[in-house]
Amino acid sequence: MKFRLLPALVAAAILSCAGCRLGSEPESQAQSQSAREPALELHYLPGFVPGTRDLFAPAALAISPPQAPLAQGRVKLGSIFNAEHKVDRKLYAEDAGKTLAESLARGFADAGLKPAVLSATPPDHKPPPPAQFLLVTSLDRFQVDKLFHGEATVHGPYFTMHALVRIGVELFDRDGRALFSGVVSGAEDEPPPPVGGEVFLPLETEPSESLSVALSRAVGAIILAPGLRRALPQRA
Repeated sequence: MKFRLLPALVAAAILSCAGCRLGSEPESQAQSQSAREPALELHYLPGFVPGTRDLFAPAALAISPPQAPLAQGRVKLGSIFNAEHKVDRKLYAEDAGKTLAESLARGFADAGLKPAVLSATPPDHKPPPPAQFLLVTSLDRFQVDKLFHGEATVHGPYFTMHALVRIGVELFDRDGRALFSGVVSGAEDEPPPPVGGEVFLPLETEPSESLSVALSRAVGAIILAPGLRRALPQRA
């Protein structure tokens, strides 16, 4: 009689352990899913901000790699939320600092300078020759969130989306003296706010495009910053 109970007890123990393993699977699956989420493809929009072309004389500008944790590796930018305010998808960027540096180089080249991106920031803030100026930045805010509201229009599900980029900026001369210091921002809201009772459709529907617009606006704001424009040689 006692020996007949053993197979049943063993089977119960196996089922109990299997249940423990099954209970831990959702968490590991969630972590694996997060790791598989593709990074957003971000890009600079040349000429997006009016008045940023052909401003400066062709001086050489060194651009340091952007600082702050958001600029390095894989970082979470925000989320896409459903109508119940639950996360449907998390949004990530890969090496956002590299994207910012390349965007700054393109923007300042269009503005008339001769930019070059450095591999490291000079500790004395003196730009390496032949550069005459050194631009140091920190990526302080880099986010985008999209929220569906449950309503539908003839154009599809209604949503709102907000993207924000905030950048700390410093400009140094060839002797390492600070010429300019400030913080600039670029933002994009979808859909655009109503004007005079007129409601607009979203210009961008993808988080990557909305954040790219905000990034381009922030770069344009740096180029147009009055203090920085006074410090750099103007085009004749």
